[in-house]
Amino acid sequence: MSRLSRETFRIGRIRRPSHVRRGAALAALCALALAACGTERAGDRSPKAGLDDRVEAGSPAPSPADSEGAEFLPFMELLVSLAEPCVKDVPAPELPDEPDPAEPPTEPVPELSVPDEPPPTSEPRDPEAAKKEVELSSVEKCEAGIHARRITKALKGTPDPTPRQVREVLRGLGYIDERIHGPQRSDESVEFTLDLRVMGGQLCLSGSAKGTRSVIEPYGASPEVGCLDVQRHR
Repeated sequence: MSRLSRETFRIGRIRRPSHVRRGAALAALCALALAACGTERAGDRSPKAGLDDRVEAGSPAPSPADSEGAEFLPFMELLVSLAEPCVKDVPAPELPDEPDPAEPPTEPVPELSVPDEPPPTSEPRDPEAAKKEVELSSVEKCEAGIHARRITKALKGTPDPTPRQVREVLRGLGYIDERIHGPQRSDESVEFTLDLRVMGGQLCLSGSAKGTRSVIEPYGASPEVGCLDVQRHR
């Protein structure tokens, strides 16, 4: 089963009340392949001196299909819920009518031919090209604004936060460790990155918190690389 099929299957298992609007939003998300590679997992949480100021060393980012933790489905549900205002005007995809098995086909079935030689395989993509920042869709830009507002509002309640406090705020908002890079201290700020890519989406968020001020910047990343690997446009 492909990565996209597996994620779509997992979304289909989410149990929610039957709301037409939520179903339409989810269908639109699937159709547009919106905002998943995973991110580093949380570091050692044991109480150690200087833990809040230490840069967390992350392991290579796993693929979204490897995010099988119990928190993943609620996280997916959160993303779908927050995306509803952005996809409300996007029509749900229309499925083709299933043919009646009792009726004979109106068109002849084409004959299948096997080529003498297999088609040439495509060249692998240049790894450096995959690291270039990609353009976000209008829907993903809308989603980014929603995420930025809720994160900024939550961080205002923790003036001059430590990396540990920033992580706790993000987790309290429903973001999971597999999708949180950092947080880590940089000069007087605490920086972090959120990977919100699902179903072939491209949305990443780069954030920093200093005092009571937070800055959240969205950008696009290819599913082939991690959010931290992107060569950002400056």
